[in-house]
Amino acid sequence: MKNLYLRSMLAAACAVTLAACGGSGGNLYLQGQVVNLAKDGLVLLNNGESLPISANQTSFVFTKLVNTDDRYDITIAQQPKGAVCTIINGSGKASSYSVTTAQVTCQTNTYALSGTITGLNAGGLRLVMGSNGISPLAGATSYEFKTVADGAPYSISIRTQPTGQTCRFQGSKSADGSDTVGTMGSAATTAATLDCTPQ
Repeated sequence: MKNLYLRSMLAAACAVTLAACGGSGGNLYLQGQVVNLAKDGLVLLNNGESLPISANQTSFVFTKLVNTDDRYDITIAQQPKGAVCTIINGSGKASSYSVTTAQVTCQTNTYALSGTITGLNAGGLRLVMGSNGISPLAGATSYEFKTVADGAPYSISIRTQPTGQTCRFQGSKSADGSDTVGTMGSAATTAATLDCTPQ
């Protein structure tokens, strides 16, 4: 009788230990971090479960629980539009240490933003967009910002006018025509024409 009681207690202790360690009940959440996701459309996949990830989300958790020692393999079923994501530590054997180490890192595609310049015959013109600036030379017929993120809003401003001239962006909503705004496309994009005339 005493032995039966001891065996029952031992079995109960083993069951509790298995449950705590993610035993046959499957109580481990497979999860990870998401870095720099600025676009919608990302879908992750593991063991038949698809998991959509929204723009600006910083973490993910699969709803299907996994057991200790289960194999997992997180893959990208669909890339977000206008970006490319990669996974590190996305596959392995489940344990309380391994199921939270996956990281999805995303990079938004960038393209050139350019426009036409007319009448520029002097130096000194300076165009800025955020922290980036360019200085088209006298005689230039175009301007270009080389790396603008897909879908990003942009605002190009005239920081300094060329010597003896005044330049204005066509269609500018500012009174002096000194800036132009828009949204970057999913390919090289054309911004407003900049017209320069003598003062």
